[in-house]
Amino acid sequence: MTVPLDAHRLTLSADPRAAAEAREFTGKILTEWGVTGDAADDLLLIVSELVTNAAVHGAAPIHLWLWTANGCVRGAVDDHGDGMPRLTPQATAPAGDISEHGRGLALVTSLARTLTWRRIPEGGVRVWFSYQPDGAARA
Repeated sequence: MTVPLDAHRLTLSADPRAAAEAREFTGKILTEWGVTGDAADDLLLIVSELVTNAAVHGAAPIHLWLWTANGCVRGAVDDHGDGMPRLTPQATAPAGDISEHGRGLALVTSLARTLTWRRIPEGGVRVWFSYQPDGAARA
């Protein structure tokens, strides 16, 4: 998937503030697009998890793109690290497991309409997602 030229773009460093900056950026764009309620909450979570993974497991610079197409909100997150995302849903945690790590991509997989990744020519990884707000036409 190619990021369109008119996509909104944010460049981030790989530090603990990256996810908060990405949520603020995304929130403003979603407001412009009229995306509210549960859809906005889902998209903020998706963006936050993908940017957090890029900041923790990847390398700067991190790029976040957002755009709309065919009734869906679409996005991509790039980082320049050597890792590979694990996009398969993880097994349900055992009862009593209160760990705070390791569930982000499983959450994203459950919320996003599509989620995929590939290596990028300049080095690193691009993770794409699409999200279909309720009532939108299928892409």
